[in-house]
Amino acid sequence: MLLRARGHGGLAQIVSEPLSQADVERAWPQWKTWEGTDQLCHARRAGGAALTETGEDWPDLADQIRRAEAMLEASRPAGWP
Repeated sequence: MLLRARGHGGLAQIVSEPLSQADVERAWPQWKTWEGTDQLCHARRAGGAALTETGEDWPDLADQIRRAEAMLEASRPAGWP
């Protein structure tokens, strides 16, 4: 069982089907995703901080994005929107 995207909060709901590129894009709409010629999954943050992440598959990429977003949240000054 894997997690499926739900809302802005990232991945929240357990389901029995695999996580897809569309699920990742729904969970983090500010990230643009693609599968590279290297057969890896890639994402680029389209607004704000310029970040890129790479994963072996879509669940791995989702985990990398979640970590990057948590890092950004932790580094923002208090009261930052």
